[in-house]
Amino acid sequence: MNDPTRGGPAPAVDPWVLSTDDLLRPFGHRDPHLTALVGYHPAFTGNGLFAVRVPAAGNGFAETPVRTQFHVAGFYTGREGTWSRKASLPAWSTLDVSDGSGSFNAAFTRPPGAHEAATDEAERLVGGDWAPVTSPGVGAARGIERYRQCLDLRTGAIVTEARWTSPAGRVTDVRYEVFTDRSRPSVGVVSVTVTPHWAGELVVTDALDERGALRTRTVERGAGHGRNWTVVEAEGSGVQAALVCVLHGPGHDEPVPARDGTATQTISVRTFPGRPLTFTKYVSVVTSHTADRPLSTARAHADEAARDGHVRLAEDNRRSWRREWEGDIVVSGNPQLQRRVRASKFYLLTSVREDSPWSPSPCGLSSDGYNGHVFWDTETWIWPGLLAQHPHIARSVLDYRAARLDAARAAAAAAGHRGARFPWESGLTGAEDTPEWAPFGRLEQHVSADVALAFWQYWLATGDRGWLRMTGLPVLSAIADFWASRVTTDPEGRCHINGVIPPDEYAVGPHDDSVYTNVAARETLRFAARAAEALGESADPRWAETADRIVVPFDEVQGIHPEFAGYEGRMIKQADVVMLVHPWENPQSPEVTRADLEYYAPRTHEDGPSMTDSVHSIVLAELGHAEAAFEYTRRSVDPFVRPPFEQFAEARTGGAFTFLTGHGGLLQEFLHGYSGLRWRADRVVLAPILPGPLDGITLRRLRWRDRVFDVDIRHDGTTVRLHAGEPLPVETAGTLRHVPTGGQVTVATRTPTPHR
Repeated sequence: MNDPTRGGPAPAVDPWVLSTDDLLRPFGHRDPHLTALVGYHPAFTGNGLFAVRVPAAGNGFAETPVRTQFHVAGFYTGREGTWSRKASLPAWSTLDVSDGSGSFNAAFTRPPGAHEAATDEAERLVGGDWAPVTSPGVGAARGIERYRQCLDLRTGAIVTEARWTSPAGRVTDVRYEVFTDRSRPSVGVVSVTVTPHWAGELVVTDALDERGALRTRTVERGAGHGRNWTVVEAEGSGVQAALVCVLHGPGHDEPVPARDGTATQTISVRTFPGRPLTFTKYVSVVTSHTADRPLSTARAHADEAARDGHVRLAEDNRRSWRREWEGDIVVSGNPQLQRRVRASKFYLLTSVREDSPWSPSPCGLSSDGYNGHVFWDTETWIWPGLLAQHPHIARSVLDYRAARLDAARAAAAAAGHRGARFPWESGLTGAEDTPEWAPFGRLEQHVSADVALAFWQYWLATGDRGWLRMTGLPVLSAIADFWASRVTTDPEGRCHINGVIPPDEYAVGPHDDSVYTNVAARETLRFAARAAEALGESADPRWAETADRIVVPFDEVQGIHPEFAGYEGRMIKQADVVMLVHPWENPQSPEVTRADLEYYAPRTHEDGPSMTDSVHSIVLAELGHAEAAFEYTRRSVDPFVRPPFEQFAEARTGGAFTFLTGHGGLLQEFLHGYSGLRWRADRVVLAPILPGPLDGITLRRLRWRDRVFDVDIRHDGTTVRLHAGEPLPVETAGTLRHVPTGGQVTVATRTPTPHR
């Protein structure tokens, strides 16, 4: 039996590879190769600019069990009606193989006239209601054996292998590989190697399948001269995306375009038993955001990729990912949790990249979940997991908000306020994209403070004065101006923020004096003043004056912060008041922090989103309750992860998928919870603690103001190693020490205390 305190089943041979087999080890199914697809959620990979969901077949488009979608950053519809939405590209990964009697991809679809099996539901292949594989002849008729699909977190490559028996009885071994090249932002690769155990003719079909497209119209499509292409335009916005594919195969056969004008081409080759054949499809995706002539640019990129070839592209992609993986999080003593932490980091990186002025939605580039809009999820949950080890990427994410500052100014002005108010839901332009029926766009105004916190944290972590002058201070001061004009002053001179919705979305209100909103507004005003001071500029005196007079509600009898004025203890959806401690670092005693947590944790909906549990874990770690923190770590991940590729769903029962907000919350538990890592302008603060079930946590290649360092947390001490940069000032337990360049310092790991 597996020891639940040690993370469940044994790890895969390669701990960096996630596969369908991982799901099945504990269950003892008779045929793991087919039953691996029970509960299947499709693999997902991306290079930060465009991405692909890969279905069970390893290529192409599938509607079930989760629709495969194909997204590129910034591809939004217009705002005709009330809001914009993310548009999806045609399915560009299709590279099907056929022996004339049927195709490999068809083996993964519902057969005509098939009915749901009643004898053993666990033996059905998700994606079609197949008869049980144990029924005589039925499993063989569909023809899939020795199935395995793997995702290599080191490179983002997804490999699918199977033995396929066609309807004619011919047996072929098939191996697909799909990856998007992180070194070439617009390039992806699909490769299939087939090893027939028969002689005859094999047909390979390369298609741009428009069934995958959503909210687009086709501008142009065609095929010829070894290429096929499609240009689509997002509805109402005029944003175009061009997709071009170049197909290479064995021999001298030239791909033949389809006669119906579709973006399809085929290669026919003669097969011999046991002789493998490899076909490679080089794909380029280019939008009108980056090129005046997307189609010609995509054609050039696809042609260049084909000239460079599969081997070079794979190595360049591996090299680029290796750079990102220098910033690793190593969890010792729990292989399952290690995989999930690395998977979380991988999924964040699939949807962001350096020099891309786009910000990830809660589902990143995996789908059009949440309409592809940007929420506070980015700055509060996703972005901190990037800043600690990837400030070059974190800056690009902030560029999205900075580029839409004028839209935020217009929103504030429209409501009669100064400064800038960022939207609750943001898409293409930065105008409010919340559906009209939802009150959050008008009332959940704390999002502007959440944006400000990210900008302030970037300054603390990087010390980039040029960025602060040109980008950071303009955004911070505009948000501070908004809050200074947004408050209402009572006869005693106290400032209130009335008529808002707090982070707890069950409290639709509107309500007055949300404690989260008020504290966040207060701190934003102070951030702006400190940023001006850091640049030697004069701060608007209204910022400090308003900050000092903002009301922070507190119940002296119960010793807690009420969620808002008049709060009476009803159930809440998600973390709210407890977030005063993290990420806002509100100055308050441990007794108040503990009281807030003990009051609100049992009042939080048990089916709420995972990031609530991640905050509870971080707060408990700060209080020194490592074992309780670890229980919340389990709660924040175990019910939400979907097999077989360790992807978060929004809720225990389903919801948005792949949910980067949950992944980001899990990463913060290690980056900022068990380490106690906090940014300061003149030092790094650490308060390490380690729960008993873990042997250690190592944070590799953290970055602070041109320093590169590791933090290795063990039960008998924590070691800080400085790899590059000037000596690193580190504060632990009120003591300041300096780590020498190329050297290390060992500090005490806090002793856990019981949580009553």
